[in-house]
Amino acid sequence: MVTKKAEKPVLNRVTIKIMGDEYNVVGAESAEYIDELVKQIEAKIDSIQKAHGDAKLSKTQLAILVALQLADEMVKLRIEHENLVRLIQEAK
Repeated sequence: MVTKKAEKPVLNRVTIKIMGDEYNVVGAESAEYIDELVKQIEAKIDSIQKAHGDAKLSKTQLAILVALQLADEMVKLRIEHENLVRLIQEAK
């Protein structure tokens, strides 16, 4: 009996820059996808900085506020998804 080994996913290495700091990201996603994530994060950072006016926020404070926004979006989308799944199940 011949068994196949599970193939390892191809990993991409992408260097990104957020708030002036460089990070090496390794994963299965394409460089284009990672770049899109970076654009969304930078847009949220800019939005938060503008909302706080002249207040000087540290990189850590900005990161925490971005994380809170992203977590909020994720939870709301999860609730919406669960509601849609429930509606589909009820319609069957």
